[in-house]
Amino acid sequence: MTTASPIDPSAAAASASPSSASSLKKRAAASTTQPQTPLLTRLGLFFAAGALLGTIFDGLHANHDVLAYLPTEIAFTKLAWWVPPEFGAGGLLLGLAPWFLPRPVLRSLTSPRNNGGKPSKQVAWAQLASALTVYGLSSFLPYYAKLAHPTTSLVLGTIFLATWWKTNRRALALATCGVVGVGGSAWEAALCYVGKFKYVDPDTLGAGLVTHWIFWIWAGAALAGVHLAGCYIEPVKAQAGKDKSE
Repeated sequence: MTTASPIDPSAAAASASPSSASSLKKRAAASTTQPQTPLLTRLGLFFAAGALLGTIFDGLHANHDVLAYLPTEIAFTKLAWWVPPEFGAGGLLLGLAPWFLPRPVLRSLTSPRNNGGKPSKQVAWAQLASALTVYGLSSFLPYYAKLAHPTTSLVLGTIFLATWWKTNRRALALATCGVVGVGGSAWEAALCYVGKFKYVDPDTLGAGLVTHWIFWIWAGAALAGVHLAGCYIEPVKAQAGKDKSE
């Protein structure tokens, strides 16, 4: 009577073909990978966050005599009906940054110092907190402290630059934030020019249409928003590209 010899697991593994071994590795990796939030859902969250935060902080501006909307378009708390979707679109645009920003620019904004050139959720959220602080102070400093525009700009600019210096220090990132600051200011000036809303006390540096310190609000949004996109959008986008190629 013969007995079956035990199967040596190492021998079985050695006899497996390279393709089957690769397939097993992929299955093992897939089984240990946590399910990710779908890409469209994440982009939707960027839209929702932009709409919510933008409405709250723009509401502070509207209720602290920084700006005023057309009476015929006001829907709630002195804000026009189109404010939430406008800020939502801005949030979505930040979420889409991995698609349209040149790679060097994207890397400069999503590679904080002392993190090995990789995005850092902790740093990105700290940058967002700084940007929202700047946004909030832009309402409170002129209204309660009665600070003039140049002094307000000095305070807001110091906070932004200190945040950039502490968390990033990349010249390209700073230049990009500057471009966004100018572009955002121009966008608001254009809306004021066509009569969609007005700044109560515009200044010369704001072309007589806006207050020039809004530059720092836009710059801070770029520093934080693109980094958040690098943390939460770029990995899912990259994984989707890999899945299509396999």
